[in-house]
Amino acid sequence: MIDADMERHATSYREQGFARIEGLVPPDLLRAMQQATDRLMETARGLDASDEVLELDPGHTRDVPRIRRIKKPHRADPVFFDFAKSKLVIDMVTKLVGPDIRLSHSKINTKAGDGGSPIEWHQDWAFAPHTNMDMCIAAIMLDDCGPENGPLMVVPGSHKGPLLEHHDEDGYFVGAIDIERDGIDLSKAVALTGPAGTISLHHPMAIHGSAPNRSGRMRRMMFMEFAAADAFPLFYGVEWDEYMSRMVAGQGGPAVRCAPVTIRQPFPTRAPGSIFESQSQLKSRYFAQAMS
Repeated sequence: MIDADMERHATSYREQGFARIEGLVPPDLLRAMQQATDRLMETARGLDASDEVLELDPGHTRDVPRIRRIKKPHRADPVFFDFAKSKLVIDMVTKLVGPDIRLSHSKINTKAGDGGSPIEWHQDWAFAPHTNMDMCIAAIMLDDCGPENGPLMVVPGSHKGPLLEHHDEDGYFVGAIDIERDGIDLSKAVALTGPAGTISLHHPMAIHGSAPNRSGRMRRMMFMEFAAADAFPLFYGVEWDEYMSRMVAGQGGPAVRCAPVTIRQPFPTRAPGSIFESQSQLKSRYFAQAMS
C-alpha cells in the first residue's frame, strides 16, 4: 500500500471510526489462512460441546457442525500470528496506535449459510477497557462478504462517543446497547462488504453489529484487536510472559500510560464468556425484531 493510500485510510479511521481496504492480502497468504480455518473447523465433527478452541452454535451436531467462533486463532495455528506480525498489517496499525504494538486479542467469527448468529449493536470498548484508547480492531474477510450474509456494519462518527450503556436494567452486563433508548440512527450505518481478503479497521468506540447470514454461503471473519504497548488491560489478569509474547512490533514493558477515558467494567455478568453468551441475556433484540 502506498503512503498516500495509507494516509487516506488513517484519515477515514480518525474521522469516521472505520476504514475499508481491499486487495492488500496476497492470494497465497489468504489461501493459507482459509485452509487453516478449514482445518480448525473440521475438528467440530468430534465435539458435542464447545472446547478451548471452538465455540459451537446452537443446533450443532457432529453430522452437521455449526461453529460460531474460533477462539484465539493466533494460538491455534501459527499462520494467524504470522499475519498479525506481517508488514502489511503493522504498517496500517502503526499509523493508528503508534510503533509499539501488542496483539490484545484474536478470534474468527463464523456464520453458517442458513442463519448464522447475529451480533447485536455494541461498542468493543465496553468489553475491553484499557488505560488508554490507542487501539484498533482489524477485521479480515476470509470469505467473500456481501450485504446478504451478515457483514459487519458500523455507524459513522460513533467512535467520538459517548460510551453507551451495555448493562441491563438490573445492572448486569449484556454486551449490547438499546438502539431506541440511545436514539441511534441506523439509517447511517455502513455495511463493510468485499471479496475475501478485504480488511476493515474500526475504532473500539465505534458502534457496530451484524445481522444473521441469510445468503446460504458461509461467512468467516477474523478479528484482531491491536493495542499500544502501554495500553494496559483493566478487565483481566496478566500472565507476564504470555502477555509479552503477543508483542507484534516495537518494544513492550511495564510502563503504563493512563489517559482520561470513560471506563465501565463488563461486570457483573450472568453469562461469562464471549459476546454471544453475554448477549444471550438480552430481553429485546434489534435483529430479531428487524428480521421479523
